[in-house]
Amino acid sequence: MDYLICLVLVLLSGLFSGLTLGLLSLDTQTLRRRAKHGDTDAARIYPIRQKGNLLLTTLLLGNVAVNTTLSIYLSGLASGLLAGLLATALIVVFGEIVPQAVISRYAIWFGSRTIWFTKFVLLLAYPIAYPIARALDYFLGHEMPNVYSHSELMDIISEHEDSEHSAIDADEERILHGALRFSHQSVRAVMTPAKQVVAYDEHQVLSLIHISRCRRRG
Repeated sequence: MDYLICLVLVLLSGLFSGLTLGLLSLDTQTLRRRAKHGDTDAARIYPIRQKGNLLLTTLLLGNVAVNTTLSIYLSGLASGLLAGLLATALIVVFGEIVPQAVISRYAIWFGSRTIWFTKFVLLLAYPIAYPIARALDYFLGHEMPNVYSHSELMDIISEHEDSEHSAIDADEERILHGALRFSHQSVRAVMTPAKQVVAYDEHQVLSLIHISRCRRRG
């Protein structure tokens, strides 16, 4: 029974730690866009993730409470030094490193599957977490949105075109890059030099062969 309790506490520690990193690493704007386009996992997470300070406070309170309980419980099963070493090893490896490494890579998928647990903990810790979260909202304000420069957007488009998981092709990349550069483009950069311009009389009859020769000469 003692080992079972320890196992449950370690699992809870890992879950709190992994969800803290995983959920709070998700951008609210990205979640909103994905939910808008039919991503059900993002739609489940977005209302919870939107309340960033409340979510952060709740998960940290849960993590601290579980880790403290685990340390106290182990101290009753072993000597002081041994209990300290066991608690540290279990919390660091199985309560921090492993769950954070796993959940951070699959944050949306994992967060959606455990959203019931997150909602339950939010309800349970609400009397303590809510005042702290409100104070953070008051002094720190809302989270700053991610705003990208033209150069960053162009890099993002290029990265998507290079990725095998993206549907953006080379033509779309070129068009989007051109559109992002348009308002900063000078006339000199896009104009045709006068020596390459070919003029025709308004009554002149042109053939396709003549036009192709002029283009090659230009």
